Amino acid sequence: MLCLYTIPGGVYQAVCRPFLNFAVATFLFLSGMLSDADKWNPKKRIKKILIPYILWTMAYVIIGNFHNLSEIPLIFLKRLLLGNSAAIMYYVFVYCELTLLIPLIDKLAKSQYKYWGFVISPLEIICMRYMPLITGWSFNDYIQVLMQLSCLGWFTYYYLGYVLGNNIIKVKCTSKQLGIMWVFSIALQMLEGYYYLLKGVDNCGTQLKLTSILSGTIVVLLFFMYINSRKRCKLRFLHLIGDYSFGIYFSHIAIMKILRKIPFYERYVFYPVNAIIALGVNVLLIMCIKKILGDKSKYIAF
Repeated sequence: MLCLYTIPGGVYQAVCRPFLNFAVATFLFLSGMLSDADKWNPKKRIKKILIPYILWTMAYVIIGNFHNLSEIPLIFLKRLLLGNSAAIMYYVFVYCELTLLIPLIDKLAKSQYKYWGFVISPLEIICMRYMPLITGWSFNDYIQVLMQLSCLGWFTYYYLGYVLGNNIIKVKCTSKQLGIMWVFSIALQMLEGYYYLLKGVDNCGTQLKLTSILSGTIVVLLFFMYINSRKRCKLRFLHLIGDYSFGIYFSHIAIMKILRKIPFYERYVFYPVNAIIALGVNVLLIMCIKKILGDKSKYIAF
């Protein structure tokens, strides 16, 4: 996800982001794959993410408003309730919603209507995102807040993880077939991103497009096949990133903000070098803080 937020705007979003638009898909897919209605314990899952969410919300509010300390308590409360202290915070709401929905997801997955679960995200995207884009009409502020916090646009990944992880459906495609489909889907993503750009949408590389859902679904299916093959990646750095992914998720935007304060950094450090530097600094920071705080580092997701 860190790499997504270092990509420049404009055409770069339309061309580069399709190759990386699987970060959230993978996270939600794995969460669904490791879920089981018979072992449902939402309190345990939500508690694990709630404390880091509160602490990092405060951190982002302070970073963005340190010049106006008197207003921080009110801003903090608003950002906490709306999940918008940083671009990645609303995913906490998405994750919590999906966790709470596990009993319903299980019933749908085990019913004769199980394949209707894959229609939910496309329908949400068509009705709530495409229609306003095409017609020029916009929803009121309240509807937009609900859209920002809703899990419906991301439902496909979690649901797919759940039905595969619980052996409710099987993957019938080969990895070669999925690879060919992925290449085709990337081309479609670029075209759709360019259309968004022509419509004046800065975030033309958004993950909430039908083509992004298609690409993300193919990628997580490939990951699922890799996991089931019992092959293991031997690159230690990738294992380290995986172990620290929870902390990287919460802290990477703060790291990027701090790096941008360095004189001439943005002028001379371009993508993807800025992504590599931010990731390296992030990993080193987590390693140091884990050594200093020990077990207590879990409260800030480290």
